[in-house]
Amino acid sequence: MTNDTKYYIRLSLALGFATPKCKALSKLYPQISDFFSGGEREWRLSGVLNDKDISALNSTPVSAAIEIIGRCNRSGISVISIDDPVYPDRLKEICDPPAVLYMKGHMPDFENNLTIAVVGTRKATAYGKMASHVISGSLAKVGVIVVSGGAVGIDSLSHTAALEAGGVTVCVLGCGIDYPYLTVNRKMRENITERGAVLSEYPPDYPPGKFTFPARNRILSGLSNGVLVVEAGAKSGSLITARDAAEQGRDVFAVMGNINSLYSQGTNALIKDGAVPVTDFTDITSYYTRYGIEGEPDDIVQEIPKHRDDIDVGEEAEKVYRTLTAEPMHIDDITLKSQLPVSTVLQALTELELEGLAAAEKGGMYKIV
Repeated sequence: MTNDTKYYIRLSLALGFATPKCKALSKLYPQISDFFSGGEREWRLSGVLNDKDISALNSTPVSAAIEIIGRCNRSGISVISIDDPVYPDRLKEICDPPAVLYMKGHMPDFENNLTIAVVGTRKATAYGKMASHVISGSLAKVGVIVVSGGAVGIDSLSHTAALEAGGVTVCVLGCGIDYPYLTVNRKMRENITERGAVLSEYPPDYPPGKFTFPARNRILSGLSNGVLVVEAGAKSGSLITARDAAEQGRDVFAVMGNINSLYSQGTNALIKDGAVPVTDFTDITSYYTRYGIEGEPDDIVQEIPKHRDDIDVGEEAEKVYRTLTAEPMHIDDITLKSQLPVSTVLQALTELELEGLAAAEKGGMYKIV
C-alpha cells in the first residue's frame, strides 16, 4: 500500500471501477495527492473529468476510502493501487486498468512468467472437464501461471488442476473478496492464496451484479499473455474475455471441439475467426519461445479420475465412493449426500484410502483418485 492508495480508492468509488479515467489521471499526476490537493479547480483543469465526475468526487469523501482500508486490514486483504510497485505492469497496459486491486495471497511474478487465462462454460461437458484439467494442470506443471475467474465449471476445474500440479494460479472475482460468493468454492480459494492470489477490483463486501463479471473479464485477459477458451457456447460469457483479449493485443487460443456440441460452437467459431487451435498444452507454450518452456511427455497431467467399476469394498464404502468426485468434497457434504451416519462415512473413507480409491486433503476434504 502506498501513501496515495486512499486517493485511488476514492477515485474508483466516485468514477466507477472500469473506467479509463483513473489511468489517465495517474499519468498526469504521478503523485495523485497533488490532483486532490488542487481541489475542484485542478480537477477541471485536468481535462479528464466532466461535471458529473466532479460532482461524484465531491460526494465521495476520503473517509470512505479510509474505512475500506480499515476493513481490509482486519480481513487480511492487501490493497494495491496502480502506483504501487507490486501492481502488475502488464495490467497497466490495458486502456481501463483497475485503479485498485484487493488481494488475498501473494502477487505472482507476471512479468517473468508466462501467464495464460483459462475460461469456459459453467456447464462443462465431460470433454470440457477433461480438457481443462489436462491442459491447465500441464501448463501449471511447467511453470505457467494459470488465471481464471473462480466460477463453477471450467474455471474451478482449471484452478484445481493447477493446484494439484503444484503450480501457481490466480482467481479474479467479479465481487468483493469477502462477499459470500459461491461458498462451495471457498476452500478452493483458500488453497489458491497459499501459492497464488485471489484478486478483485471491488471493495471487500461488494456484491456481484449484472455488469461486474463482464467487467472482471478484462482483468483476466489483462494479466495474461493469452487467453484459452476451453469450451463455450455461441453466446457464452467466455467469448467476452476472448474479445477483451483481442482488443488488448493478447493472443487467443481455443480448444477444438465436437462440431455437434452446443458447448463447442463458441470455441470453434473463435478458431474460424483466427484463434490458435489447441489440442495439448504445447500448442500454447511453443507460441512463447522467449520463456524457454520446453514441454515433455512426462509433463502432461493425466485425465480427471473417474469412478471405477472393478472395486472390491463393502456396500457402505462403495456408496461413499460413488458419492465422491474428482473435485474435493467436505466430510459434511459427503455425509449429507450419502445419507449415512458420519461414523459410517469415516470408516468407509478409511477403507477407500487403504484401497487407493480415495485421498484426504486439508480441512476434512476427500476426493476419488
